[in-house]
Amino acid sequence: SAFKRADELAVAMECRCYRGDEGRTRMNVLHFSVRDCAAMIFGVLAVAAIVCLNRYVPVLTLKR
Repeated sequence: SAFKRADELAVAMECRCYRGDEGRTRMNVLHFSVRDCAAMIFGVLAVAAIVCLNRYVPVLTLKR
């Protein structure tokens, strides 16, 4: 059914004289920047802090 739908869509586009290369937007290529590196380091430090606090700081627990 996917091939049938693709064929129907292709025929409909041809009937409307669709040209994909004129006026189409292009994909923006993302680049790794200093802000990305800082966010990644902050995230790793936050996870490490949570793990350390969970392991070494006693948490009040409810005992029955």
